[in-house]
Amino acid sequence: MWTLAEEFDDEGPLRFQLQAGTTADNAADDWVDVGPPVVDRFSAVDPEQRVWGNTNYTHYRVRLTTPSGVYLSAPEGGMGVLDRRSWRLARDMVRSRRQAMRVGDAGQRGFLLKRRRTGKDCPRCLDYQTREVRDPQCLACYGTGKKCGYYYPTGCVWAELSPRTRRTELDAGQARGTVNDVTVQAVMLMTDLLDEEDVWVAEKTDDRYFVHRVQHLEEVRGVPVLASVELRLAPFTHIVYAIPVPDQLRAVTEDY
Repeated sequence: MWTLAEEFDDEGPLRFQLQAGTTADNAADDWVDVGPPVVDRFSAVDPEQRVWGNTNYTHYRVRLTTPSGVYLSAPEGGMGVLDRRSWRLARDMVRSRRQAMRVGDAGQRGFLLKRRRTGKDCPRCLDYQTREVRDPQCLACYGTGKKCGYYYPTGCVWAELSPRTRRTELDAGQARGTVNDVTVQAVMLMTDLLDEEDVWVAEKTDDRYFVHRVQHLEEVRGVPVLASVELRLAPFTHIVYAIPVPDQLRAVTEDY
């Protein structure tokens, strides 16, 4: 996974190419492409096992190509900031928890819509003086103020949902009128790093939830593994339901 610097504002499309090498030197000549490039996404997967011994010397970097130029990220070790023992511990924790979510009654599979926080401003609805979104139902940015609004959906994001909490009240203080807020507590793996205002989409029901609060439950040497996430159901009139999730229909069709 990667994120762009806040000041980055190149015009899209953004083509990300994951590359693998054996050193942390960007000038080395052994960097190879890992799979095809991905467009307007924030993650990629290396399906190959590149190390067979006890020393993981694999490093990764991302090569970004835009109409304005080519950029290289700083190389990152295959285990991130963890040593081998800690990385194996974190991997086993993730594996066991994901298996529990798959076989348990509360586990649900879904998609993650990662909110764009960098890039070009929305040309249609953003006020360039106040930086406020003038049209929350804007189809150009989906109410985020950034062009395209969200990255391409990431699949197979599991959540263990607790029963819903409902509350209907007259919220005069915020001028929202009568509201029916639905809040759900979920236990989610942090292999997909969640941020406030990201959107989680339930695969079967297409319910779409905004991530509101993230509290880490388990960490390995400061690296988050498991979190308690407060999700808030988006009203069915919200523009976020207009975001297409191409893999959703195919996944539901395969199950039935």
